[in-house]
Amino acid sequence: MQALAEPPSRHRHRTIPSWVIVAVGVVATGAALIWASGLRDETGEALLDEPTAKVLVALLGAAATILGLVLQRAGEIRHQVKNSHGTNLRDDIDKLDARIRSVEETAGHAVRAARKASDDTVQLREDVQAGRLETGEVRADVRGLRRDIGRLTDAINNKEK
Repeated sequence: MQALAEPPSRHRHRTIPSWVIVAVGVVATGAALIWASGLRDETGEALLDEPTAKVLVALLGAAATILGLVLQRAGEIRHQVKNSHGTNLRDDIDKLDARIRSVEETAGHAVRAARKASDDTVQLREDVQAGRLETGEVRADVRGLRRDIGRLTDAINNKEK
């Protein structure tokens, strides 16, 4: 069977590697930490105390990185579901179902044929065994006839002497 060719490059979906998304998230989180530590009100007092700002920015950075990874994965899934060859996923699934039904039907025929062949083999074996029994009986009859012929021949030969 010939392998299916790779679809043309216009159908390829290129994703951003996960490590790039994580690296951007780390850099953005670092930048946000620096920015948040410099937030001041009109009097020059820090709006957030430093530990709270660091935790808040770290949580937001982690959430943004996770969201980026989820969106990347969703894009990959969307690409897999979205067809670029003029049919929709439902049509493809219906075609696949029809092929599966055809394969199931063919497999059913093969199973029935195998069972019939097995039954035929059993019947043939029984016929061969019956033939062997009949052959054995015929041989026994032939041996008996030979003995009888031998006795008759001896009786004739003895009368002639």
